[in-house]
Amino acid sequence: MKKYIALAIAVVILAGGAFVSQQWFVQTYRAGDIRTATVTFTASADGTVLDAMNARAAEGELSFSGRDFPGLGFFVEEINGRRGADGYYWILRINGELSDRGVSQASVESGDIIEWRYEKGY
Repeated sequence: MKKYIALAIAVVILAGGAFVSQQWFVQTYRAGDIRTATVTFTASADGTVLDAMNARAAEGELSFSGRDFPGLGFFVEEINGRRGADGYYWILRINGELSDRGVSQASVESGDIIEWRYEKGY
């Protein structure tokens, strides 16, 4: 009996470790409120936020579009089918902090949390 308990504990620990080490992707929408959306994922490699988004898109886990402005960089206009409208835009946060750089200039390291919130523009 003790062997089975020890085995069960080992399985739970190993499964928990595997879960923690997985890359994660979360998309939430508040029911009934088309203005509220959050898309969150973990950077899987060092680079820019745009690099991380392109990697997610290549895996089929994210879709986005936007425009590249010479001298300014890429501007995200739509994520997963939700386009900015009526003063609402996709606002970038990295590790919980509002980014002071654009998506093509903001650097991230593997494991950083990238969060896009659909909010009223500032």
